Amino acid sequence: MTESTPPEDGRPEVAAAPSVAAPPRRGWRDGLGDLGRGMEFGAWVSALISVPTACLLIGGSAAMLLYAEMPGVVLGLLAYAGRSFGLCLVWSLPAAIPAGVVAWLYRGVAARLGRPGVEPSVRKRRRRRRWAVAAGLGAVAMIVGFFGGSYLCRVASRNAEQAVAETDELDPDWRLDDLMATREEVPDDENSALIVAEVVDVLPEGWDQKPLKKPGSPDPDPDAPLDPATALERAEDLDESRSLPDDVARVIGDELEKLSEAVDLARQVADYDRGRHELELGPTLIDTPLAETQNARGAARLLRADALILAHDGAIDEALDSCRAILGVARSIGDEPFAISQLVRTAIDFVATKAARRALAQGEASDEALAALQALILDEYDQPRLDYALCGERAMLVELIGRIGDGELSMDALSGAKGPDGGPPPVRSLSGLTVVRSWYETSVALRWFNELISVLELPEDVWPDALEAYQVRVEAVRKSRIGPYTATLPILMMPAIESIFQAELRLRAELGATALLIAAERHRLATGAWPASPGDIDDELLDVGQPSDPHTGEPFRMEHVDGRLRIYSIGPNLRDERGSYIPRKADWNQTDDDIGAVGYDPDLRGRPPDPKPPEGVER
Repeated sequence: MTESTPPEDGRPEVAAAPSVAAPPRRGWRDGLGDLGRGMEFGAWVSALISVPTACLLIGGSAAMLLYAEMPGVVLGLLAYAGRSFGLCLVWSLPAAIPAGVVAWLYRGVAARLGRPGVEPSVRKRRRRRRWAVAAGLGAVAMIVGFFGGSYLCRVASRNAEQAVAETDELDPDWRLDDLMATREEVPDDENSALIVAEVVDVLPEGWDQKPLKKPGSPDPDPDAPLDPATALERAEDLDESRSLPDDVARVIGDELEKLSEAVDLARQVADYDRGRHELELGPTLIDTPLAETQNARGAARLLRADALILAHDGAIDEALDSCRAILGVARSIGDEPFAISQLVRTAIDFVATKAARRALAQGEASDEALAALQALILDEYDQPRLDYALCGERAMLVELIGRIGDGELSMDALSGAKGPDGGPPPVRSLSGLTVVRSWYETSVALRWFNELISVLELPEDVWPDALEAYQVRVEAVRKSRIGPYTATLPILMMPAIESIFQAELRLRAELGATALLIAAERHRLATGAWPASPGDIDDELLDVGQPSDPHTGEPFRMEHVDGRLRIYSIGPNLRDERGSYIPRKADWNQTDDDIGAVGYDPDLRGRPPDPKPPEGVER
């Protein structure tokens, strides 16, 4: 080995540094690779959430297939599973794109700094592990969804089956199809609804309605000629025992002359005991047209005007016949299974009782006319209006829930949404949760309505307490954590129960008091004096028994003061205000609310009109 010679300047020799290779130049293909791998990583991160979620829903829907019986339900569930898988892919995009851009930028900077990338073999192993984790989470979620869905199906279906069995025991014909099929058949020659429809066809549209006042327009001139609608409105507010002002009587009489054909037809309804409108259920049930039912109000108002003029002219018997015809219009609605139909019937009954009280306050009628009206009022008192309403609403709500659960109807249809053909929008998919919820909602709806219908079997005076207990239970469901999700439609679609019962109690109070007033008038005609109490009325004049105050269960109150015989219920506030009430108040419990009728001594009947405009109705 040759010994190296030191440099002449005596400094040690420095070895040359090895050469450093420059980083390889990156092309556009490398950038696309980095972008793709970054997007894949972002999609994986998103998939850690979206895949288990979609698989959970798919597993739950798969469990529903075991319980689905309708082909539409199966197809809807399969479509929903497909949508869930598609959403899994869509949810990945928002995370994949930005992750890919970040990875592309990062690898570009790292490459310029000379940092080596991950070996391809390592990258492949990591990729397999990542997607294996996502697939494992999805498999676990699907299993959980399947068994969880199976459990929910069993519980929900068992609840629905129990509720259906309970309802079958109470009423085998409670289902909508059976309810519609078992409605009372009324022959045409006994059907008052056909006569009412003829009356409505003859009447000019909106004949008794005042023209709408436009915002900002001046008030009508008080000295302007009266129109019929305004004249009828003024007549409504007059003291029952006073005659109509001449101008009011003239305008109403002239209008009735023009409508004589309709009046003659309407009077015929007094000879009919029952009626039936043919109903064609709408696609969503809640959109069922009730035009004939609503239009019956016009016939009732026409007869109300007729009774006003007849009583004003001293034809009291004929006026009471028109009152019977008003009740006939109410009874033309029959057993329609809608709450709104029975509320219309109730409103028309109120028209009849008010017209009858005014006719009695204008003069004396024959015992025959009084007896005929009294019998019809007492029969109307006993009609099961609430039973018709609640049974019908129960059947329609359960049918509606079933159609949504079977995939025949979408929730959007309930808000008025329309499909391409103008009907309800089509159901494109059906989630398992919708099916399960429909079973829960069926059980909730049936039990809530069954409880309400059972209230009708109780004495009327305990209805408010039973309703209060019912409302507490419903409110507890409404405020619970899961109630709004498991009882959505019953909570949203239940009718205004308190208002319906309140209207029925008020009607029974008015019908009962008016029937007693007529019986008291018959007693006075027979004996020459008013009865001192309901118990003093001859039993032959009330052969079906005396009605009781629906708010207390006790006899109606009766007192004769200042030539007036007051017969009344003490009303919802359960305070005796000696027959006083303040009209047109929404909250009866905060004001005088006695409900009843007033009879007048003969010398107070048909007095001249009060020169001062009335501030309220005296009872």
